[in-house]
Amino acid sequence: MSIASDTLAKDPAESLFAWFRSMLDTQPVYRDPEKGWQVFGYADISRILADTTTFSSDTAHAFNPPQPDLDFFDMGNLVTTDPPRHRQLRSVISSVFTARAVTGLTPRIEKITNALLDGVGGADRFDLIDSLAYALPINVILELLGLPVEDEPLFRVWGEALGTVDAATVPPEQLENEVVPAVREMNAYLLEHVRRLRKNPTDDVLSRLAGAKVDGTYLDDGEIVGVTGLTMFAGHATTMALIGNAVLLFDRHPEVGAAVRADRSLLPGALEEVLRLRPPFPRLARVTTADTELGGHTVPAGSLVTPWIGAANRDASRFPDPDRFDIHRTTSHLVFGQGIHFCLGAPLARLEAKVALNILMDRYRDIAVDETGSLEFENPRQLISPTRLPVRVSG
Repeated sequence: MSIASDTLAKDPAESLFAWFRSMLDTQPVYRDPEKGWQVFGYADISRILADTTTFSSDTAHAFNPPQPDLDFFDMGNLVTTDPPRHRQLRSVISSVFTARAVTGLTPRIEKITNALLDGVGGADRFDLIDSLAYALPINVILELLGLPVEDEPLFRVWGEALGTVDAATVPPEQLENEVVPAVREMNAYLLEHVRRLRKNPTDDVLSRLAGAKVDGTYLDDGEIVGVTGLTMFAGHATTMALIGNAVLLFDRHPEVGAAVRADRSLLPGALEEVLRLRPPFPRLARVTTADTELGGHTVPAGSLVTPWIGAANRDASRFPDPDRFDIHRTTSHLVFGQGIHFCLGAPLARLEAKVALNILMDRYRDIAVDETGSLEFENPRQLISPTRLPVRVSG
């Protein structure tokens, strides 16, 4: 059963997608007086992501004064780190998130998924986000890192404060009053565990980071904290959004949901189409290091550039009939980036979503968005995902 039209109207992502269509048709590159250069086309964004020399990822330091807590975290934030340090940090953690390494996690992901759904009991209505889509990836990541699962509520609080704000564009008062205190608390928490694991290492990712060396030198504390924090928040948010958005789109397009249920080999392709249509993180941020050209415009050095990944994935020149939910597409999207910043957690997010959705379809004959429940969404300019997704199940 498809969700009601009035519920569809409440989805704030729809207005964002309409804006994407308008900008792609009229101004694929334009300068916002307050927010800098906005870029929407696939070709331009692909070039931005590939050219890390002209388009630096270090936006926080380019536009904000020094802030000790944020600077400490940013030491290991791969998203805002440029070469050559980016390559060195990435090499330390990349072995953990290879497709082969991640595949070995399948039994554990299945066990956690089944335990979470067992916790729902015989209920025929529940919130999919709270019961599964959020809980699964946060539990998997905590176990991988070697952090206490019982501390999950702390990360929920920090995640809500941090959101997915970009320090280059967040208002200064929000940065100081909300983001900085959360980062400070998280830094102290993670640093305590780093120091503990340096003395008594165990078989987990954080222990390996604590003992890792680059060119014979241990990673700085801030680099370990930043890599860990990024892994935690970006990792769980991506999977949460992918699971929630998949259930949402299967409900809106019941013929697709029925096809995937009947032939599970279609699920990987369906998940890629979910990512294309509803990318968890719809935008990135870059700063130009030299004068350059974009879409016929001269962009000066030191300019903030926002590549809207969500718009690039709806560019008709790359994706025919771009607003159609077509699980048989073969053209690759830009959801996980490309080049040196391609998301390390992509294989894990794909696997978690695949396992979770297969188990959901095995357990329940029918899964429908509950029209009588409270469907809520994140701010789509930051994260395209339901925050509450009430579902009705049977079978």
